[in-house]
Amino acid sequence: MSAYDPHHILAKEAFPHSGLLRLFSGIVLLFIGTIALQVALVRAMERAGMGSLLRDSISGATAQGTLIALFTFVIPFMVLWVVLRGLHNRAISGVIGPISFAVRDFFRVMIALVIFAAIVLVLPVPEAMRPASQLGFSTWLMWLPLALVGILLQVSCEEFIFRGYMQSQLAARFTNPAIWIFVPSFIFGLVHYAPSIYGENAIFVAGWAFLFGLAAADITARSGSLGPAIAMHFVNNIIGILIVGTPGHLSGLALTVLPFGPDNTELVRQSMLVELPALLCMWLAARLAIKR
Repeated sequence: MSAYDPHHILAKEAFPHSGLLRLFSGIVLLFIGTIALQVALVRAMERAGMGSLLRDSISGATAQGTLIALFTFVIPFMVLWVVLRGLHNRAISGVIGPISFAVRDFFRVMIALVIFAAIVLVLPVPEAMRPASQLGFSTWLMWLPLALVGILLQVSCEEFIFRGYMQSQLAARFTNPAIWIFVPSFIFGLVHYAPSIYGENAIFVAGWAFLFGLAAADITARSGSLGPAIAMHFVNNIIGILIVGTPGHLSGLALTVLPFGPDNTELVRQSMLVELPALLCMWLAARLAIKR
């Protein structure tokens, strides 16, 4: 018996229309469709005289801008729905796995990771990396409900696409887990490669995203649902967007912000020496939480 046997539930949903040409076409349509609709949204905002709000949404430097950036993830969700229906004759709910298992494992993993995060966040950090207060606590609480919904939308969209759609379609074609775990994770890392934001650090950030993708793919395969991966992604992004933000990059909703930007080569790389072991611990905690 393999630890990945539960993943057959997701692969079975994908099997009837699992041709590689279909999948390749779906990925291309997904990215082209998303970009086209995003460009249309940008032009609509410009015509409506919302240029300043548009600039805020691109940088995420304000609370309103960050919220807009998060809620625009409804666009790839819509395109994914069309791709699944049109090319694979699949319902979008089919990429989640059994709903009862997904919900149960989501909360199991989230509780475990919230406890882990609470411990990590109270640990002492070097002076150069000590975050400074940004939003007042009352203001932060006012934005919190909408922010949590926006982050849940963002991470769910990414998990539906990379672990739900791509991983299950590849698993329906290939029995070797290395293929259906590695390929979506590599693409996940690739779309997080952003030299315009991270400068020389872009390759390291993309590499971190690739490793995160591997961890999310693994717990998806072990659980047979997207619940654990969504929970791990949710907690991770809550920390990075709502608790300790990075100035100038989706930091508008953060309670505190780091004293350096995403393009600070030395300090970003030093922070990754902490984030990589933290990712390993999150992955292990998630695996323990879903162990039956």
